[in-house]
Amino acid sequence: MKKTLLALAAVASCGAAYAQSSVPLYGVIDVSVGSKTGGKFAVSGGKDLNASYHTPTRIGMRGTEDLGGGMKANFNLETNGIGMATGSLAGNMWGREAWTGLSGNFGSTRLGRTSSFGTQGHARFDLNGISTSSAMDLAGISPVTWYGSSRRDAQIQYVTPNMGGFDAGVSIVLAGNNANKQSTSVRANYGAGPLAVGIVAETSRTAANRTAYALAGSYDFGVAKAVGGYVVSETVAKGKGAYIGAVAPVGPVNVGFHYARNSTTKVNATELWANYALSKRTSLYVDYGTKGGAGTGSSYGLGILHTF
Repeated sequence: MKKTLLALAAVASCGAAYAQSSVPLYGVIDVSVGSKTGGKFAVSGGKDLNASYHTPTRIGMRGTEDLGGGMKANFNLETNGIGMATGSLAGNMWGREAWTGLSGNFGSTRLGRTSSFGTQGHARFDLNGISTSSAMDLAGISPVTWYGSSRRDAQIQYVTPNMGGFDAGVSIVLAGNNANKQSTSVRANYGAGPLAVGIVAETSRTAANRTAYALAGSYDFGVAKAVGGYVVSETVAKGKGAYIGAVAPVGPVNVGFHYARNSTTKVNATELWANYALSKRTSLYVDYGTKGGAGTGSSYGLGILHTF
C-alpha cells in the first residue's frame, strides 16, 4: 500500500513538474569598434569600444504558464545595455523590460515597464534594426525614440489577437509615473504576404508636447524590400518629416540604405549598412550614418553580433 501511495505521489509530482513552464534565458551580444564625431554623434572624437554600435548588448528571461482554457500568464525581464569593454550595466537592472500579463483568445495584456507602441508597431519599418546610425532617429522623426526612449514606465497595454494579419492595441501610461499627466497610445498593424502597413499615435506627455503619430509601410519584392513612412514628432520644435529605404541581398551579403528628411528643422540623414550571416545567430556588420543641416556629423561601426 505504501509503495502504491509513493508511486502515485511520484506520478503527481511529475505531472506538476511538467505543468510548470520553463524560463529560457536569451540575449544579444554586440561587440564593435567605431567612431562618432560632431552634432548628434558627439559621444567620442575617436574610436569607441565601450558601446555596442548596432544594438545594445543585453540579457533577458521570459516565461509562460498555461492557466488552462486557452489562457496563459506571461512575463519578461530584460536588462539595460551592457558595456562590452567593461561589463558595466547602464541604468536600472531591468531597464528594458519588466512586465507581466495575460494572453488568450481575447488578445494579450502587459503591465509594467515595456516597449512603447511606437517601437512595437514601427521597429519593423527600420530595415537595419534601429542601429546607432538610424537615419530616422538622426533626423528626429523616429517613432521608436519619441520622448527620448523606446520604453514606458507603469504602462498598461492591450493588443487584440491577430485576425488575418491585422491587430490593434491601446495602452495607457499612468499619471503618477508620467509627470502627473496620463498619456494614451493606439496602434494598428497589418501584415500579410509581402505587404506590411502600420499606424501609431501617442498623446502628449507634457503641456508643451503634442500628439505624435506615424504612418509607414513596406513591400517585399523578392529581390529587394522597400519601406517608406511619414512621422509627426511629439514637439513642434522636433518637427515632422518622411523617410524611405530599401534592403537587398547581394550574394551572401545584405546591403541597404535609409534616407530621412525633417521638413521642419531642414535636417536630412542618410544611413548605409551591410551585414553577413556567419550562421543563423551570428553575423558581421558595418553601419554608416551621416547627418546634414543643423548638427552635421557622421558615424560608423564595425562589429559582430550574436543572439542566443
